[in-house]
Formats: sequence, C-alpha cells, structure tokens
Amino acid sequence: VEIVVGPFKGERGKVTRVDEQKSELTLELLDAAIPIPVTLSMNSLRISEKKKKEKKKIEL
Repeated sequence: VEIVVGPFKGERGKVTRVDEQKSELTLELLDAAIPIPVTLSMNSLRISEKKKKEKKKIEL
C-alpha cells in the first residue's frame, strides 16, 4: 500500500494487521532500515499492489 496523507506521505508499506472495527491497518514501511510498525486509518492509504495468494500443492 502507499500512504497518501501525513508525515509518511509517499511511503510504501506491507500490511501486517487489519482492524476492521476501528477501520485501521498496521503496516511495516518498506524503505525503512528497521521494520517500523505504523498504524493508520484505512482512508490514509491507497492500494498500490495486491499480492497474489499462493496456491499450496498437496502431494500424496
């Protein structure tokens, strides 16, 4: 996702947690040297890339 408002505007991050009741997402900034968890309102973000779900193969 990309942050569109606030001090981290323009930064990209990976969503780690979703709180639907509070309409908040917790994400880790991708360009940070140290993983920094940031919690923001869903309105503060824009989806920049969706990760495809991997299909797991079951071998018998």
